[in-house]
Amino acid sequence: MIKNTQNTFDIINLNAKIEHDDGQYDKALELYARAYSNTNSTPQRIEILLATGHIYLKKAKYPEAKDAFIRTLDLLPDNDQSTKKAEIFNGIGLVAKKCSDYDQAISAYNKALEIVDTKSSLWSEIAANLADILRKKGNYNESHELYLKALEQLESVHGQNHPSVADIMNNLGILLKKEGKYVEALDYLKQALRISKHYYGDKHESIGMYLGNIGDIYRKRGDYKTAEATYKEALAALQASLGPNHIEVAEVLNSMGLVLKKRADYDGAEVLYKRAIKIVHDTFGHDQEHYKLGIYYNNLADLDRKRNNFEDALHLYQRALTAIEKTLGPEHSEAAEILHNIGQVQHQLGNFEQAIIHIDRALAIIKKEFNDRHHKYGIFLNSLGLAYAMMNDYDTAYIHVKQALQILLTTLGVDHIEVCDVHSNLGDICMKIVAEMDSKTNNEKTKEESTEKQAKLDEAKKYYTEAHRIVQKTFGSEHTKAKQCLSLLFIVDNYQTL
Repeated sequence: MIKNTQNTFDIINLNAKIEHDDGQYDKALELYARAYSNTNSTPQRIEILLATGHIYLKKAKYPEAKDAFIRTLDLLPDNDQSTKKAEIFNGIGLVAKKCSDYDQAISAYNKALEIVDTKSSLWSEIAANLADILRKKGNYNESHELYLKALEQLESVHGQNHPSVADIMNNLGILLKKEGKYVEALDYLKQALRISKHYYGDKHESIGMYLGNIGDIYRKRGDYKTAEATYKEALAALQASLGPNHIEVAEVLNSMGLVLKKRADYDGAEVLYKRAIKIVHDTFGHDQEHYKLGIYYNNLADLDRKRNNFEDALHLYQRALTAIEKTLGPEHSEAAEILHNIGQVQHQLGNFEQAIIHIDRALAIIKKEFNDRHHKYGIFLNSLGLAYAMMNDYDTAYIHVKQALQILLTTLGVDHIEVCDVHSNLGDICMKIVAEMDSKTNNEKTKEESTEKQAKLDEAKKYYTEAHRIVQKTFGSEHTKAKQCLSLLFIVDNYQTL
């Protein structure tokens, strides 16, 4: 009888593992529940509850996942120091990470690392999970070092083509993306994608996540057509494997919204952002703050700013800032992003001193978290220069915007749409300086003054010409910005006669 019971358990448990590996999570949960009821063995129940917890994690059912891991922990003696206990703490850490409770996650991971053998693949997995937290908290150097240690250890155990290796490569890609190192990031992400496709085919959830990150790289480099195609492929893989309302689906929807925003399709972007926000609320509850809410509300606020709905934008930015400060802290780069955007609204409202205060705060955070050569620093510095320009301090504006251009040319390249905007802004500032020269020299101009004025006109023409080239290459000659650049070039060429 005992033997028959054991055989029944083994068969059900094996079938559950097969369904799990195939991504059939509901079927796997049903089979694990049957297996649990067919055994009184504590070790077997621990295995089942652990597997159940990880399935709930995949399904983004975080309360159920945490409950399964806690029940597993309760089955172990208090003085237990086995590898199994480390696995349980790792699971608890994963739940806490997904819920943005990073301090609890760090505590759980450290408890696991105290138990596990430093030469095991489990150590590498837990170390990589801890590195994820350090990355999310902005500790990039420490995170990078830990990822590399985990990667080296995993490759020594499993070789270079294991799915666990792909996971760490993906996370290294995310880290490098955050640091603006897009070429290196793309290399890691493509390696991760190749490994995962070899193991799982085209519709596994990991494929969707890796493709989403690859799409982010193309978007940040201004290749919106490739980004959009990559996001669509990612969305198809994620919805097929995880369903349409999973938190990973929300991430890709948000990214697709960013592409639509760049194309000035604000209505289309709004639909995607709101769908992403709903998924986060439905997953974590409406009373639970999550850093993704901060990111998505920030993007939604951008649309109101673009539509000149400034009061609504400020309200949403404050909502976003609250979520970020509660989950990631007030000195995180995501907080800097929102502070910069609030500065943009204050600029548009004519509150230029308030704009400068907010942008200066954002710059200080980026400089501390990264350095003063990061692309975000360049973008924020451009905004700072524009605020000074609106206060008629064109010399200070010129210095800031020219420095921004140098940073962005180095980090984003000569063809990026953000670089286009800075070229255009420098052209505008040069023209303001020319107008200022005219206002100060009502009498007959000296030869030196005329030469200086012509030099500024030539400089403005150079910037507008480059802006026109970039926008035409990115969006085509019929785009509004392309036509604006042509109008500005006409003004420069005919300035002396207008």
